[in-house]
Amino acid sequence: MSGTAGSVVGFALLLLTALALQVAARRGSCGVTVARAVGAAMRTTPGRAAVLVVWLWLGVHFLAR
Repeated sequence: MSGTAGSVVGFALLLLTALALQVAARRGSCGVTVARAVGAAMRTTPGRAAVLVVWLWLGVHFLAR
């Protein structure tokens, strides 16, 4: 498997895992939803910085091509 194909498969697995966790959280069978986690992170300055860095990373890697 080439490097690009491996990266695509890896990101697809991460996305599927995140979606499965989100669905499980909404059904009440496990922890916190994404919205609650981001809301909790936005209450502190380091959390806000982390959210900003994640948004920048996503923008550079997926939107700037």
